[in-house]
Amino acid sequence: MKLLHTKKFRYGSVSVALTVVIIAAVILFNAIFTALSEKFTWYLDMTSDEMYTLSDEAKALLDQAFFVVNENGERTAPRKYTDPQTGEEKDVEVTIIFCTPKDQMEAETTQRYVLYTVLEMAQEYPNINVKFVDYLTNPSAVSQYKESSGQSIGPYSIIVTNGKQSRVYALSALFTTDSSTETVVGYNGEQRLVSAIHAVTQVQTPVACYTTGHKEEDSFEGSALHMLLYENGYDVKPVDLSKTHQAVKDTATGQEKQVPTDEYMKDCTLIVIFNPQEGDFLEKNHHNRVSEIDKLERFMDNNHSVMVFFDYETHRMPNLEAFLGEWGVGIARHTDEQTGVESNYLIKDTSEAYRMDPYANQAVYVEAGLGASLTRQLRDAKNPKPVMFPYAGAIESTYDLTYNDEKGYYFGNYYENGVMRESFDVFTSSDSAVALAGEQTLDAKAPFSYMKVTRETIYREETNESTFAYLLACASTDFVSAGALDVASYGNHTVLTRACQELGGAQVSVSLACKYFSDMEINSITAKAANQYTVVLTVVPAAVIFIAGVYIMIRRKYA
Repeated sequence: MKLLHTKKFRYGSVSVALTVVIIAAVILFNAIFTALSEKFTWYLDMTSDEMYTLSDEAKALLDQAFFVVNENGERTAPRKYTDPQTGEEKDVEVTIIFCTPKDQMEAETTQRYVLYTVLEMAQEYPNINVKFVDYLTNPSAVSQYKESSGQSIGPYSIIVTNGKQSRVYALSALFTTDSSTETVVGYNGEQRLVSAIHAVTQVQTPVACYTTGHKEEDSFEGSALHMLLYENGYDVKPVDLSKTHQAVKDTATGQEKQVPTDEYMKDCTLIVIFNPQEGDFLEKNHHNRVSEIDKLERFMDNNHSVMVFFDYETHRMPNLEAFLGEWGVGIARHTDEQTGVESNYLIKDTSEAYRMDPYANQAVYVEAGLGASLTRQLRDAKNPKPVMFPYAGAIESTYDLTYNDEKGYYFGNYYENGVMRESFDVFTSSDSAVALAGEQTLDAKAPFSYMKVTRETIYREETNESTFAYLLACASTDFVSAGALDVASYGNHTVLTRACQELGGAQVSVSLACKYFSDMEINSITAKAANQYTVVLTVVPAAVIFIAGVYIMIRRKYA
């Protein structure tokens, strides 16, 4: 018992107690700090491209989704919508659902990028709710969103929904892949997520139909163009114009039913014809009861638009090309006089080639006329981005060309029975480009047209108003490849986004740059700042502990 009253025991007990208290305090501090950092997403992003930080451009676009924004980009009031059931006005809200538990997402590097982006969005905008569902154990929890989005859902899906409209992305869709090496090269989550939020919060969802029946779907479905339309807020669905009825899944029963094609397309504002691989579009005759061409014409008579994409390998389709010819668009071809072999033009523009590929043609902006309206945003930039037409054919005008002396450009025009059509170039080659047919260099004069837009104006006496329809033709299917639609490098994405707005009535306009993994070193701070961080995080704690130890030792010695 005397041991308990000795000075050595007393000081030893104090040391043990102090050690226990300090260790407990450190553990408690770590637990509290970890909980707070998870709740408020505290982290320091020192990657060169700020991979984990929501960009200012993304925040500005999210402001537009959730607030009324003035000309200076300032929030003036929350955006509202009227609840159709109660008639009550409510703030616009969005829920983002992960089909993977949160702890699993934090444990995997690629999923962590997406998780941190969404958590920062939710922290900045109370209108964004975040939920986690384990799809593998509870798939029925998200089955309703498969119907509202029309997309398949799996354990790596991310769902953006406002309760009625939904957008579903696979985790892989939020990353950019090098098509040649199939390796992931960048994070494109901001573009996908922000565009999805805009899509589900827009007042009305436009519909874009892509034609099938000529093997177009082989190259369109799942393509970068398909994704671009989806991101621009369209409900994208296939249509076979050769059929009188289309198969539609009944949302109530889950069973397919047949509806008339006209009813199926009643909300459609844009038809896309992308790289037909075989056959032709039908004209009505003694063999065919249905005319695809008639349906296209009726569709455009209702003030709608068509986009057509072809290239130097597109086969001849007399019916479709006759329809295009009525809109001023022809596919430039050459027939060999000796062999009779017909070949489409292939444009080679070495003076404007990109990355040493003579067929990766950089286009020339046309700065006047209707086509210039699609490129104004790019041309007004301090350093306009290049617009690429890889492996392009050429468009020839089927209209007589007229020169506008005042504005200095050529355009094609057509007028008959109160219908006026005017056709304008959007992009051309340079003057030094050459046209090839097979291996033969042709004696054709540059510049060659890569993209045209034609506007039809119909004056209606009964309403004393004019209505408009548009046709956009592009002579390169690679114009909409994943690489060419890279927002950071090229202007292709911006051009098509603008076309979706002007021609197809899209309301969403999101173009955010991909964040590339080219350099993941912590180099966004100077060497001096890095040394200061090292001192603060290593030397200072050690010094504090050392000084405290010396102080305790001296106190014990002279107590």
